[in-house]
This record gives sequence, structure tokens and C-alpha cells, in this order.
Amino acid sequence: MGELLLRYVPPAAAWLMALGWRGGQDAIRRLFLGLAVSLTVLTPAGQQLLERLTGLGTLSRLLGHAGMVLVAWSAHDLLAHLNGLRRSRWSTWWTAGMFGVMCLCFALAPSLLPQAPWVLEYWTAYLLTLTPAFGNVIRLGLRYARTTSDRALRLGLRLIATGAAMALVYLVNRVVRVGASRFEYSYQLGWSFWMSAVLPNAAHVVVLVGAALPAVAAWRRRHRQYVRLAPLWRALADADPRIALNPRVGWWNMRMRLYRRVIEIRDGLLDLQPCRDADVAAAARALAASPAEVEAAVVATAIAARGVPPARVEPGAGAPDLDGDTAFLCEVSDAFSRLGARRAL
Repeated sequence: MGELLLRYVPPAAAWLMALGWRGGQDAIRRLFLGLAVSLTVLTPAGQQLLERLTGLGTLSRLLGHAGMVLVAWSAHDLLAHLNGLRRSRWSTWWTAGMFGVMCLCFALAPSLLPQAPWVLEYWTAYLLTLTPAFGNVIRLGLRYARTTSDRALRLGLRLIATGAAMALVYLVNRVVRVGASRFEYSYQLGWSFWMSAVLPNAAHVVVLVGAALPAVAAWRRRHRQYVRLAPLWRALADADPRIALNPRVGWWNMRMRLYRRVIEIRDGLLDLQPCRDADVAAAARALAASPAEVEAAVVATAIAARGVPPARVEPGAGAPDLDGDTAFLCEVSDAFSRLGARRAL
């Protein structure tokens, strides 16, 4: 049971992240896709399916390695973007050229057994394909992790750099092990369970967790904001059910759910604009209330006096950008829920 979980849970998680990613960085989606392909085709079920379809039992290895090339390329793109750099043309041509050498070696000898011809050349080309990209991932990832204030992103970048280093150690070990079969020297460490089985799987999982961690942290942050906005949204929706948009968005797309909740709240507040009492705002400010508490008092009174315009209208409050306005409305909703039975001053 434990072995099944080790083999099949990571590819399932990678496909879930690849298909569910809604962020603005395409490099992250490509990274998840490369991990998903690599992990899937290297499972026993994936290898058996490809062997039945193509007759080549080792084709899964080539496809799995192609997925890792996509992972390295995408991770390099992501970290270059975070550090304000552009991926050089030399890196693109080097990656494409060395992967072409891998495909040529595989075509000359489809068997990847250590004693087979062209296998040492294949693994050497694979190592040379990934070394520049993974080297830059480690360097740029650790550099940006030292400067960012986002704890989840900092930890995620360090995990990605660790996974890339583990992958490079595994590849060097594999080249040395294949070289031992070619040149007949002793290398027992390369055949150990930890180096041959645990290390590559652990590298996949560490990179997957590192890439997913910032996305999961962002989802949790948006979910907390979504929940905090509920008291204010519910009061406005009860006052005017037309602000609730349909159909609802799935829980996994928390970015859109939060955005729609903010828009619905703003629609409700816009509808209450003629009922916003400036005298209520002045009384709240006289009690040294914060801007969010003033807004909560004005909104609560406007809901209670809906349809009755005050003597003086209080202008609306908020922030000029979406993130700032979301944070402000969360504070307003917190203050609104604290009013309880004494919402109208």
C-alpha cells in the first residue's frame, strides 16, 4: 500500500495542479505539466500502457526524461522572471540541441540497460541537458529567496532548489554507474536503494511541493479573506438579492470567488450610496473610530434606513486597487460583524 501511494499520489497531485492552475505564470503550469508527464509515464501502469501501444518498453524513460527537461526549462524561466532576467538564446539552443542528442542515442539503441551501446552517451547528454538549467534554478532560486518577504514563496524556492540539487546528484550517480558497466570499475554506491530509487522520487516530490506551496498559501489567504467578507456580503445580499451573481464558481477557483464577492459587495454598496448618512460618519469619527469602523457604521445605518435619504450623503470609501480594496472591505466586514445588535448608531 505504501509503495502504491509513493508511486501514484505524486503524479495525481501534479496533474491536479497542472489542470487546476489559474495563476498568471505559464511557466508554473508548464512545470506542473512536465512533472505530471514524467511521474505518470514512469509508473508501472504507465510503462505497461506505453509498451502495449508502441512495443518499446523503454519509451517511457525517454518521455519521462522529456518531462524533466520541460520542468527544468520552465523552472529556469520562472526564476529568471522573478529576478528580472530573460532566458538567453544560448540556453534555449543548448537545451534543444542536447535533447536532440538524447533522442538520437535512444534511436540508435532503444535499450537503456547499463551495458547496452549508446546508453552512457544518452545519460551523459541528459546530464548535460539539465545541468545548466538546474544550476541556474539553484542559483536564482536561492538568490530570490533571500530577498522576498513572502514566507511561502521563500520556502517554496528553497525546496525547488533542493529538489534540483537532488536531481543533479542522481544524474551524476547514474552516469558514473553506467560508466562502471562500460569500463568495468567498481561502484557499489550507485546500486543502493537510496541512490537508485529513493533519491529520484524524492527529487520529484520536493520540486512538486516547492512549486505548489506558494499556490496553496495564496489559496488559503484568499479563502480567509472570502470568509471574512461573508458578514458584510450576507447583509448586503439580504437587503438586495440582485447583487448575488449566478452561477457560483467552484471552491478550487478561490481567486475568482473572492473577486466576485468583492464585486458583489461593491454593487451592494453602490446601491446604498444615496442612503449613506454623513452625520453617522461624523459621530463615528468623534468616537475615534477607524476608517473601517466608520464605513461599517455608515453601511449598517444605510441598510436599516434603505429608501430614506439622509440630510447629507457620505461619500464612499475604499482603496484604488483590487488588493487594497479587498483588504479594506475585510476590515469593514470585521467591524460590521462586531456591531452585532447595535449596528445602527
